[in-house]
Amino acid sequence: MSHAPGSLRRALTWTHLGPSLRTGLWVVALFGAGLWLARHYATPIHEVLDAHARLGVVVFVASAAVAVLLPMLTNLPLLPFAVLAWGPGWSALLLLAGWIIGAALAFSLGRGARDAVLRHFPSVQRHADIDRLIHPRHRLVSLVLLRMTFPVDVLSYALGLFSRHTTLADNLLSTAIGAAPFALLFAWFPTLSATVQAIVFIVSALAFVLYAAWIVHPPA
Repeated sequence: MSHAPGSLRRALTWTHLGPSLRTGLWVVALFGAGLWLARHYATPIHEVLDAHARLGVVVFVASAAVAVLLPMLTNLPLLPFAVLAWGPGWSALLLLAGWIIGAALAFSLGRGARDAVLRHFPSVQRHADIDRLIHPRHRLVSLVLLRMTFPVDVLSYALGLFSRHTTLADNLLSTAIGAAPFALLFAWFPTLSATVQAIVFIVSALAFVLYAAWIVHPPA
């Protein structure tokens, strides 16, 4: 069964978006705490990371991957420390690498559990048909847009469980493209002045609120 984009948006309410909003606020709070610590304890943090450079890289990439596998976790508070040690460019690449690894694992876990889930709950496929959101002739573009709209963890599990046509390669490529701007934004954010950080935060928050309002109350 196909659904028009407008009907999909009209089915959403602020109540549906509530968990995402609360999660976003929690992530922002933790990220802010990481910024404060990195700014006030830059020297000792830099010394520790210099002394354990390889271990730091492994922990940072692994924590990014685990944060995708376990949606209640986030490694963004570690990002300001990573920027101190390796600069924004390398930090963005390492963060993106962790997200790609986590997305691959989440997709594989979802695909591995697919048969068992559908066997015990056959109606789930009908109610969670994510393929209706993916244009058949523009699959990569659709997946990238979904990746930029939904959290990496939730989408990877959903694609693995419910998308009949999405492959692991599709998931990896769309993650690499769709998540890259966010990795760059998060990595360069700690290098900005406090004033610019405040402006970026306000503009981003306003854009998100307008986007959420457009989804909940689409134009006729």
